[in-house]
This record gives sequence, C-alpha cells and structure tokens, in this order.
Amino acid sequence: MTDGFLEAIIKLRIAVAFLGEKEQANWWNCSFLSPSADSFLSPVFPKTSILARVTGASAAAQLVHDEHIGVGDVYHLFRLPENIEQDISEKLSKETSTPESIKSEDEAYKSLEELAHGDTTEGVGPLELDQNEINEEAVNRMAAAYLAGFKNSQLVCPFLRGRT
Repeated sequence: MTDGFLEAIIKLRIAVAFLGEKEQANWWNCSFLSPSADSFLSPVFPKTSILARVTGASAAAQLVHDEHIGVGDVYHLFRLPENIEQDISEKLSKETSTPESIKSEDEAYKSLEELAHGDTTEGVGPLELDQNEINEEAVNRMAAAYLAGFKNSQLVCPFLRGRT
C-alpha cells in the first residue's frame, strides 16, 4: 500500500468520524475529536493522543456502520482488512499535530470534497459500492457518498462486499 493511498484513507476516516460526532451530524454518540476531548486525553496519552481520539471516534462509527450493514464478508471505512487497520494505527501513532479536518466542519467538508474528486455517489443508509477492492476509486466514492449524506443530513454507510 502506498503512503498516499494510506493517507487518503486516514484523511477520509478522520473527516467522517469528526462530522458524524454528536456536535456535528450526531450519527454516533461521541465527542472524541472535539477540542474538549483533546484537553482530556492529551495528559493521559501524551504521545498518542491523536491515535486515541481517532480510535475512539472510529469505534463509535464502526458500531453504527455494523448495525446498518452487518458484519461478515463486508468492509467499510471503519472496518477494513486487518493489514490496513494496522497500517492506520501505526501511522496515527506517529502523528503529533491535530489533523486539519478536525479543526472545523468547513475543513472536514473540504477534505471530503478533495477526496471525492468530483464523484457524485449518493445514497441513504447502507450503500453497497459495486466493487470489491479497497482502492483509490473506492475511497473517492466513499468520500462522495459521505459528503452527500452529511449535506443532506441523511446517514449513509457505504460498504464493499467480498475480498479486498
């Protein structure tokens, strides 16, 4: 996996996790990516607070996605193959600065727009993408679907079926 592709997945995960929190769209009931969570978690996890915050928000998002999609032979932004999850954790464990996409809703939307590359994937609830590989196109389509969902205030859970 290239660094650019991994960074795109991380950027998408962080933007979606942030926008889905209760202060924004309220798709999941947590506030791990809020400034107050940073104040609380930084002293506890001084070297890995970004990892702790993103992991917490991702776990809340994963529960919501799993409730709507189910588990099994499916992958979504918050339940990726183990090797990708490990790469994400490793990369985030080295991160020390707050990602731009959690500084404001505008920055998070900007991240989604950049990742969507003009794609217009839309849907409500579980949205199966017609591909079975986590690749750049899948990331673009997920970003577009989430962007539309947040703008329309409708929960969307894009997912892929099969082996990735």
